[in-house]
Amino acid sequence: MTAYLIVKSDTSLVNQKEFDDWYQIEHLTEANEVLMSLNAKRAWINGTKFHLAIYKFKNIRDAEKAISSKGLKKLIKKFDDKWNYKVKRTRELLELSQEI
Repeated sequence: MTAYLIVKSDTSLVNQKEFDDWYQIEHLTEANEVLMSLNAKRAWINGTKFHLAIYKFKNIRDAEKAISSKGLKKLIKKFDDKWNYKVKRTRELLELSQEI
């Protein structure tokens, strides 16, 4: 069943507009390609400085392969260098168990 990788970023220590522009113009497309996800979307948690990126995969195996890939490790390094290690992130894998 469908799986998702959700990346939650705390942008409290960086310029939110600059982060948003960079993510929109550069990062989301690059991450989608590197992870080989079916699609990618992003959002802000209303009233906070928390940004979510959501990557969709055909199944949990594909999602697990993506998060253990060399490509993701390179992408993480590039991200951390860009934001000077000021944006803390968490990554969670979700596997759908039901959809109606």
